[in-house]
Amino acid sequence: MKKFVIFCITSIIVISSVSTLSNEINQNLIIELDCTQIDGIIRHFGGINCGPLPNHDVKDGIDLTEQYRDVGIDFIRTHDFGGPTDISTIFPNFSADPNLESSYDFKSSDRFITGIINAGCKVFYRLGESASVNNSLRQPPENFSKWAEICKHIVMHYNDGWADGYHYNITYWEIWNEPDLVGFWTGTVEEYYELYHATVQKLKSYNSSLKIGGPCTSSIENNNYTTGFLSYIEENNLPLDFYSWHMYAYTPYQLYNASLNVKNILDTFGFIDTESINTEWNINIGIPQRDKDNSKNAAFTACALAVFQDAGIDHAFRYRGTQGNNWLMRFIGFDLSLFSYDGLFKTPALTYKAMHYITRDTPIRLMTPIMDSSNGITYLAGISEDKSNITALISNFEAEDIEYTLNIENLPWNSSYRVLHYLIDDETHLEITEDINSDSPAFSLTKTIRTSTVNLFRLTNSSTIPDESPPTASIPLILRLKIFDPIAALLGILFMILFFT
Repeated sequence: MKKFVIFCITSIIVISSVSTLSNEINQNLIIELDCTQIDGIIRHFGGINCGPLPNHDVKDGIDLTEQYRDVGIDFIRTHDFGGPTDISTIFPNFSADPNLESSYDFKSSDRFITGIINAGCKVFYRLGESASVNNSLRQPPENFSKWAEICKHIVMHYNDGWADGYHYNITYWEIWNEPDLVGFWTGTVEEYYELYHATVQKLKSYNSSLKIGGPCTSSIENNNYTTGFLSYIEENNLPLDFYSWHMYAYTPYQLYNASLNVKNILDTFGFIDTESINTEWNINIGIPQRDKDNSKNAAFTACALAVFQDAGIDHAFRYRGTQGNNWLMRFIGFDLSLFSYDGLFKTPALTYKAMHYITRDTPIRLMTPIMDSSNGITYLAGISEDKSNITALISNFEAEDIEYTLNIENLPWNSSYRVLHYLIDDETHLEITEDINSDSPAFSLTKTIRTSTVNLFRLTNSSTIPDESPPTASIPLILRLKIFDPIAALLGILFMILFFT
């Protein structure tokens, strides 16, 4: 418990010394782009936890299918739906026969899984339990072999039509969630290894094409769930299709470094083909709620999506999409959602919308200068296959306001074109702030990039341009007042201690 209390405190209280941002930024930042120099494909990293249907216990919550489509969400992890997709809900009586259809209740899980499929998204199925005050759900299963058999029948239901099921071809199956935290796993690390062992063998013997992984650890600092887990996998010659891990970071640079560290550990153990998947990420939970909902998190998100391009990760699932309407949770800063419970965009969701424009319209990546994301400034650029559109995304997370020059050479047009500047800050929500006409074969501008801003530039000779922002949720006054921050932080610590111990 002592270790967990320390974890809670360090997760809730923002310690300014952990910031890796440097204020010593080159005051003559020059971003040179050449439209003939390409560098692969830009990835959206449009994975998320929960949704698009609202959690079953959220009063007046709405279906976010259209919002998810609008921002390009394409992969949904089934963690923290609050019951419907959990093992204990689907198989409510553990003493029942796992081979009988009558032992299972798929009604609520079918609704949520089908909602994901109907939204055009893929399913990343977490086998285990949601966060809960029910201590029995944190305990290891009474019989690992039986639990694995239950998991196999869930696969059968969703992939092979068993028990009036479906043929959804769900590929990714993650075993448990955060076993390094007592709030999710009260067993030993060895018991988690054994659970993984039993479940991966059972699922692979049923269908070897399934991708099975874990340990979905809350921190890569715990060696039991990094080198210890990989040593066990290696010694027992077990499959590990993906290694999953979580991080709520103070800076995007921390996410970048952690991603490289995970890749390095996997390579060191010889797991060259094992995917590295971050199944929960966001800005650190310890910052005030307003900074999770405002342009600070929008800029954090933009910088993170930019550094992910070169971080060696295969998928990234933001936590989370949907929101409850519990005011206490919002006051203590525990709402990490992209959308309000009634469907309005929060400012960070606009970053996903901007990224969707980039990957949809200009997916071919242009080479950019070497980027030192430790200073909080990132940039990413792309061009369309037909060369009708060029996009540049330039973001500033907590660095000083600085002047930069953007030079774009070898434009593919001999006629006039438009340059549109979309801005995300606390007053401007993905709105066009400049609309320039030009016919020059090269384009250049010099501007100041302010802290906590996201800047999207679209150069086009097409008549079609990206839409501006939809309506955006306002941040309530009580969440904007810094005077309440110490009270909210203390309540957050108490909540985590009571909830997870």
